[in-house]
Amino acid sequence: MGNTLLHFHHGENVVKDINGIRYLTEHLRKFNEDINFDDVRHGFFEKWMKGIEDRTETVVEYPIEEFLNNFLKEYKLCFNLEQCIEAINIFYSDYREQLYFEENIFETLSAIKEKGYRLGVISNTCYYDEVMKECFKKANIYDLIDSFTFSYSLRIGKPKREIFQIALKSMNIEPYEAAMVGDSLDKDIKPALEIGMKTIWLNNKNINNNSGVIPQYEIQLLADLLKYI
Repeated sequence: MGNTLLHFHHGENVVKDINGIRYLTEHLRKFNEDINFDDVRHGFFEKWMKGIEDRTETVVEYPIEEFLNNFLKEYKLCFNLEQCIEAINIFYSDYREQLYFEENIFETLSAIKEKGYRLGVISNTCYYDEVMKECFKKANIYDLIDSFTFSYSLRIGKPKREIFQIALKSMNIEPYEAAMVGDSLDKDIKPALEIGMKTIWLNNKNINNNSGVIPQYEIQLLADLLKYI
């Protein structure tokens, strides 16, 4: 469950990006007052987005600190990893504040946990794991998650089988003991089936499945999971 639990891109992404650049500029000016909005937008943000535009095809994640420090060296600055995470967390503020998630998600996940199940997240993201975890805290479901597996730190993402296998290993379980709940037939359901996991397709857009990928179950709301477990 990654974007299945939380919708990270709800609302106007362009507006959130502009605001994020503004927040980041204000933060970076604490280190060098010569840094301005246009510098950050063109010298960092646009180059970062250009540099990672093939990530959905290559299923590879790129280190943010390389883009950020390549920009900062023009101002004789070099951030360590902790500083980079802090900076990107600031940039991501509006995305975090505008998260969308299903009503009663806390109650749904709590009910699943009460049945004795553990919960893991497998998510593709170009942001630091720490930034993503803050989103789960914002939604008040962080403490319900037993294991987080993010593509960023692994440098590989879904639909690569390896990321599923790593997630299973982190929870010390075999594929047949786990169920993958996902909204993407290609990235979630298909690879999970290939390695022997049970699958539950969250079809919250009510689309027709003509893909040939057949999940064991199909639901339209996460709350419907309680009917099958």
